[in-house]
Amino acid sequence: MTLEGTFTFNGPQIVVWELLQDPAVLARTLPGTERLEASGPDAYQGVMKVSVGPVSAAKFNVNIALADKVAPSRFAMQIDAKGALGHTRGTATIELTAADDVHTLMRYTSNVQVGGTIAAVGQRMLESVSKAMMKQALESLNQELQRRLAERQDEP
Repeated sequence: MTLEGTFTFNGPQIVVWELLQDPAVLARTLPGTERLEASGPDAYQGVMKVSVGPVSAAKFNVNIALADKVAPSRFAMQIDAKGALGHTRGTATIELTAADDVHTLMRYTSNVQVGGTIAAVGQRMLESVSKAMMKQALESLNQELQRRLAERQDEP
């Protein structure tokens, strides 16, 4: 399954970059994330819950590795997740460009393979669930960005 899209953040590119590199922010904003922690340089481990159709709240142990980082413009991700009801392996590329002084355009492309029970039971719904989760995550990240920018304005 391939997902591609764009999203415009209401903030400068460098601040968006910082958010995307912060596991604490990602843990708060990615749907279903119970835990996400740094496990090494540009590597993260965590636990996520995902519901697809009749499969509700399936837990996955997730490993994420970042590569090809060119701050604050782009990076790639390798994602591996395993759980009792299946597994997921995928790659994603993220590109950030300044739309203007106060907006950042993100372009993303991901290619994900899903296997196991969750794929067999929810195959028809995987793409729509993935798109909905991506939209929710990006909107949550944008809200976190607004909080961070407001805190910076409040600083003396």
